[in-house]
Amino acid sequence: MTGLELQQRGLLNLVKGRGAPPVDPYLQRVAGSRELAMVREIALWWRTFQLESQCRFTSRLLKRLGSFPARVAAYFDNTATSPFVEELSLGFLSTLRVDDDPLIRAVSQFEYGFLQVRSGCNESFEILWDRHPDLVFLALENGSDLPEPEPDCHYLMQVARNLPKLIACSRECTP
Repeated sequence: MTGLELQQRGLLNLVKGRGAPPVDPYLQRVAGSRELAMVREIALWWRTFQLESQCRFTSRLLKRLGSFPARVAAYFDNTATSPFVEELSLGFLSTLRVDDDPLIRAVSQFEYGFLQVRSGCNESFEILWDRHPDLVFLALENGSDLPEPEPDCHYLMQVARNLPKLIACSRECTP
């Protein structure tokens, strides 16, 4: 690795807030500068802006739950993020598709599938919801209370190119 490459990697680690303190004198000066904090703030702001524009419902849900800024920062810090908004969004949504919270998981899986299908992907996606998805989207759109889970029912949503309007959903209840 060349000296330049080491410095570039060191700068990236500083911006992303990871790795051991630098030993390089130049990087030590940068690490203590207010400009580094500004660069990090701008990078996070830009990623947040991009994710809000592409992941409309997921970002609104995470904001409601008070975890959006922290999740964006964690994703930025721990992932090689793409400068392309489509790839950034799909990567971010992929990390949430396995979240412990069933609502975060469902909303992010829906947006992931919808973005994929809308961009021409022939794959179909199935999302399991513990509450009525339309009521979730309506609440996220207008700021009303999120619907509660329906204990004896679930909703199976399909997102695929061969469906009318790309989406179909059915409700299944157990007696």
